[in-house]
Amino acid sequence: MKLSDMGERAIIGKLGRFLDIGDDAACIRMGDRFLVMSTDAIHAPTHIPKEMTPQQIGKFIVTVNLSDMAAMGAKPLAFLLSYGGPDTEFTRFKKIIKSAQKQCRKFKIDLVGGDTKEMKELTLTGCAVGTAKRPVLRSGARPGDIVAVTGELGAAGACFELLGKKRRPNRALLKAALEPEPKIKEGILLAKHANSMTDISDSLAVSIYSIAERSGVGIKIDIDRIPMSSIDHALYSGGDYQLLFTMPEKNFTRLREVTNSTRIGTVTRAGGISATRKGREFRIKHKGYGHFGRNR
Repeated sequence: MKLSDMGERAIIGKLGRFLDIGDDAACIRMGDRFLVMSTDAIHAPTHIPKEMTPQQIGKFIVTVNLSDMAAMGAKPLAFLLSYGGPDTEFTRFKKIIKSAQKQCRKFKIDLVGGDTKEMKELTLTGCAVGTAKRPVLRSGARPGDIVAVTGELGAAGACFELLGKKRRPNRALLKAALEPEPKIKEGILLAKHANSMTDISDSLAVSIYSIAERSGVGIKIDIDRIPMSSIDHALYSGGDYQLLFTMPEKNFTRLREVTNSTRIGTVTRAGGISATRKGREFRIKHKGYGHFGRNR
């Protein structure tokens, strides 16, 4: 069986049988805190549309890694970057690296090193390191928790669809898709009370199923509550880099405005995902962005 017969999520599931993986980042206890580490890569055909400028590319590789830090409620400390690509002008290469450094400095961390390799296609791999007093996993959701998201969903998916059709998205959609920001501040604030959390990089649907499966609970979603531009883009498109989390309702009331969050559902005891739209049953498919073609 090839990887393309399985898909990214099934591959991770298989590896999870002998590796301690399944959350947005890895955690190692160090005294009274945890060292939190994440790594993520972007590749020209799948993650870097031709519309992306060198500055946007550099910013993006930092964002996708820091988003994993945000999902764990971690404070980032440092970032490493490995660059792979074909021969190119040094000025273009420098713009990518300088932009990555600028995005790191925005979140008060240092770009401390990395590697450079010649490859046929542009491939950047980042590694973010941070700390957390209480990392938030996907496995902590409890029956009775509210389910909520930060920000608005679907803009990135709408943009990528338009680009795929050779149509020019408006400036707001382009910024949402090509220049997303990690929700570091929100993640740290939510971590004080959240029982589970993950980022919404592959789709809201994938994130909902992930928390439900890892926590052994059910989740009920009210589709009409989701802050979105369109249902399909919000549920099944990737690239939003917002946060999905669960927590007791009494704590959410205090954090709702400061984290720009919206309640979209409830954690239930029964397994499975259920949803309603305009009072009627609505099926959320276990679908979103994933690598190894056939299962995307």
